Amino acid sequence: MSSELEKFIQQNREAFDDRTPGADVLSRIQERMAQVPVKEERPKALVISFRTLRMVAAACVIVLAGFAIWWVNQDVSTAEGLVASKQDQQQNNKSIVPKEETIRPNTMAATTAPEKTMNEASQQLIKENDQQKQMLFASLGNMESPSTRIAAAMKAYRMQSADKDIVDALVSTMNEDPSTNVRLAALEALSRFHRENYVKKKLIASLKKQKDPMVQIELIHVLTEMKQKSILDDLQKMVQDVNTNDAVKERAYSSILTLGS
Repeated sequence: MSSELEKFIQQNREAFDDRTPGADVLSRIQERMAQVPVKEERPKALVISFRTLRMVAAACVIVLAGFAIWWVNQDVSTAEGLVASKQDQQQNNKSIVPKEETIRPNTMAATTAPEKTMNEASQQLIKENDQQKQMLFASLGNMESPSTRIAAAMKAYRMQSADKDIVDALVSTMNEDPSTNVRLAALEALSRFHRENYVKKKLIASLKKQKDPMVQIELIHVLTEMKQKSILDDLQKMVQDVNTNDAVKERAYSSILTLGS
């Protein structure tokens, strides 16, 4: 088949050759050829021999080993410098610390200063208490004003504690004051400190001295609340005494039943 085609082309070559492609065909072919990318020549690969690699690796190992030795020497030098610096600092501190004899006076001054302040505060408190006591005694002795004496007794009642002098002043007012109200106020102030043995003795002794019925009744009530059974004999005498006020007898008889049960 191909031989017949070749014979036909050779016999009619002149008919084929008289026909040439147009200019536009040639330009299109040239454009396509320009668009075809030109293959870049790849650079030749760098070939390194195995022996060269071994030499490079050995050189790297030597460099790293040298750097490690240098680093260790630096750490040792730094540590030695720190130790030496610390020893020098300790030595300097020892030389700066003063002797015991030089600091002893300052220590004594620091310890005695608070003690001195406490002593001054204590003395000031004692002085204030003495002033209050003197004012209280003066008010209880003000015979021109029963209200002043009652106010003084109420002031004593509000105290947290009472010493022997204050108790004696209140007992004297309870037994001897001409005003029943003042004597009752003094009794109430004394009852505030009824847990004190000295106060208990003074109240029990006052029962034999009292002649004011109002004070007798209140005193019997206070001693009964305190559960003082030692007053039973005195209560029996009051009940049997014909001169005893009837209200006092009733109060005494009731206390006998309470304390005797």
